[in-house]
Amino acid sequence: MKNVLAKQVAEGLGLDFYFTNAVTQEHKLTGFIDANGVYHETQFYKAFTEGGLFFLDEMDASIPEVLIVLNAAIANGYFDFPVGKIEAHPNFRVLAAGNTLGTGADNQYTGRYCLDRASLDRFAIVKIDYSPAIDAEMCGGDEALLLFGQWFRAVADKAGIQCVCSYRSLDRIHKLEQLQKFDMKDIMRMALIKDLDDDDVHVLYNELSKLIPSNKYVEGLR
Repeated sequence: MKNVLAKQVAEGLGLDFYFTNAVTQEHKLTGFIDANGVYHETQFYKAFTEGGLFFLDEMDASIPEVLIVLNAAIANGYFDFPVGKIEAHPNFRVLAAGNTLGTGADNQYTGRYCLDRASLDRFAIVKIDYSPAIDAEMCGGDEALLLFGQWFRAVADKAGIQCVCSYRSLDRIHKLEQLQKFDMKDIMRMALIKDLDDDDVHVLYNELSKLIPSNKYVEGLR
């Protein structure tokens, strides 16, 4: 979903869209010259030299030391690529996304790095919450599932239970139910609560059954 939003931003600005996932090696940004002397350019190089919006997804899963390369390009307006120093195109823009605020791993996202403050300072940070419209789409129009997902997030957050009810979770629940091969308890275990311990599941069930009684998805937690 982050990619969709980034593409929409690029379209709104009238810019070409370039994309790279988490960068763990410098050459994923800078490109490299192979043994035959041929330069292999990157999405970042194209956006920097030709103009466009460069989207770095999973920024908080990128190696912090590698992001220093990006810092320099943003701050200086020029960059020393393997083919030489190049000035940034006037229409070069950078957008990044992550699942954390760059403060490091947590119980939900264990493979995240604590990012350098100089990296974070290059960006204005905007928190994007779940969209009711996308939730509804993922639920396939099932209002009971939509209500369950929205209340599940609120209850889990209030109780401090680390269980992400994402768009993908709702989509999986909907699709597994459509197969008509699994009961709701199995679907909940496969698509949402997974390895959550029984005590946490019990807390979620008790609270949700008060808020949305007679909901079959809540009963799947019982």
